[in-house]
Amino acid sequence: MWAKTRSRNGRIALFMVGYLLVVLLIALLAAGGLAAGIVAIRAGQGERIVQTVLFALFLQAVFASNIMGFGLNAIFSDTELRRYPVGALDRRLARHLIGIVDPFWFFFLALEFGLAVGISVMGAGSFWRGTSAVLLLFVCNYLFANVVALFVERLMQRKGGAAIMLALILVLSLGPSLIAPVLKKNPAIIPAVVARLQYTPPFGAAAAIIRYDVTAVYGFITIAVWIAGLTLLLILLEKRAPQRQAAASVKMSWESVFDSAGAFFGPRIGPFVGHWLRFYLRNNRTRLMVLISLPLLSFITVRTSERLGPHGLFVAALGTFPMATFMFTSRIAVNQFGYVGGAFRRYLLLPIEPVDIVRSASYASLVLGALMLPVVLLAWIAFAPGPFDARMLIMLACSGITGLLVFNALGIWITLFNPRRGKYNSSFGNDLSLGGNIVVIGGLISAFFVPAALYRAWPEAVSPDFWWMILPLPLLAAALYIGSLQAAGPVFTARREQLLAVVEGKA
Repeated sequence: MWAKTRSRNGRIALFMVGYLLVVLLIALLAAGGLAAGIVAIRAGQGERIVQTVLFALFLQAVFASNIMGFGLNAIFSDTELRRYPVGALDRRLARHLIGIVDPFWFFFLALEFGLAVGISVMGAGSFWRGTSAVLLLFVCNYLFANVVALFVERLMQRKGGAAIMLALILVLSLGPSLIAPVLKKNPAIIPAVVARLQYTPPFGAAAAIIRYDVTAVYGFITIAVWIAGLTLLLILLEKRAPQRQAAASVKMSWESVFDSAGAFFGPRIGPFVGHWLRFYLRNNRTRLMVLISLPLLSFITVRTSERLGPHGLFVAALGTFPMATFMFTSRIAVNQFGYVGGAFRRYLLLPIEPVDIVRSASYASLVLGALMLPVVLLAWIAFAPGPFDARMLIMLACSGITGLLVFNALGIWITLFNPRRGKYNSSFGNDLSLGGNIVVIGGLISAFFVPAALYRAWPEAVSPDFWWMILPLPLLAAALYIGSLQAAGPVFTARREQLLAVVEGKA
């Protein structure tokens, strides 16, 4: 870990992570976990509320780690650890011990520990018993998230895995809305479901924190059994070799759909655009984000619209449409050369201008993002409530085009000035640089807050009655994108040695 952080940027990042971790830990203990514990005791339903809070935190940690990629990074792979005189068990322990100290997991540990402290302060549980239960639940949560990540990665490597993954995402996305009416008509189902959940780790931890009888012992046993089972399952999945989706072929083809799409950019850079289109669409995480991004952004749109009045869905969509055109290509778009490794040298040997290398990579991201715009527009026409309004469609299209151009322009500069070596074949893990995380995560956060801020401060800007006000935004975004492409050539030439050192792991 010290080898990864002893550079100047690494020490700055380590300081900032430590600082933010301490501040958030104090804030969570003071305002989040303790408050939840006090409310639970005063309401007379301590165990039920603790069960609900721990179960929600458990699921949120699993979903957030797998969707956003935090908390699943392995600083050293098994291949890298083979350089050291350690056995297979030691290598596995080293990888997971380093992974579990990711600050992401300590945010959830702080919430759970704060809840246990709140319970003990109110005299409803033992501090040491609650601390032990929270620590065991913390380990179980990490193991469960890794099992899910590895299962999805193996699934995506199999033929038909993408279709199965899409079905699972649709079930998780639409399931709650379909189940809610059934539960209202049949309230007796809820106690039966709660009885089955008693055998889950969060409910076991709640029993260990609250109860004083033999049920607390059963709670500890439940978590321990889950940890043992998840550990065994994780070892089996790690030992299982990835499956090839299709038989390898040595046949050369120059008439694929990628080359046909690249041909629109002319004979000079057309083949390179086709190459980058393959590079994007053969990546497991890109394919996975195609499946995840639309349900995720739909959820954000609906939740944001709940506090924005009668036309809140349209206002929220103005914020999420820009990310819809960039989300699934974002991992590579902000780090174009971070996944090519030593092959980066080949780009420097080709008889083309340096700016064409950057342009072809960015054009591929632009093409794929542009393909998503008609998809989300058709989804809006099909599912949006109320009568069809062409003004709304124009505003949403302008919003999507603006986001597509702005985010790809930012991606060019992050690629040149803040690259980071990544693993192309990994389906999960946040291997973006600081700048890449700011662009991607900042874009998601802006999808929440920017529409709401405009709606309250300047409602005309998000009103269909003033639809023409948004028309200049795509033009300004296009100017930014074109200017970035023109300025990127000299910068790429000047920084190519630094880029080479980063992508080869020498910096």
